[in-house]
Amino acid sequence: MSKHRDLHPDAKIIDELGGPTKLAERLGYDKASGGVQRIQNWKWRGIPAHVKVEHPEIFMTDLIDRVKASDDAQPPAGGSVDDAKMAKMVV
Repeated sequence: MSKHRDLHPDAKIIDELGGPTKLAERLGYDKASGGVQRIQNWKWRGIPAHVKVEHPEIFMTDLIDRVKASDDAQPPAGGSVDDAKMAKMVV
């Protein structure tokens, strides 16, 4: 059995975001209180889901972009005048 642990797929995300030190700064973690070490540990354990949810602007940019793109293609909430005729046909 190998003593070397394989990196979690989230390690790539951490590296793409500038590494543990830069990510600790972006998340507001105190370096003196182990913030960088915490993120370094995530390279093997994975980024906790609650952290991803608390910081969607950092970890969920693809999802945010898809939501914004889908909003552009849909009619406004409440429909439009032309939709009233279509709604009557459906009912």
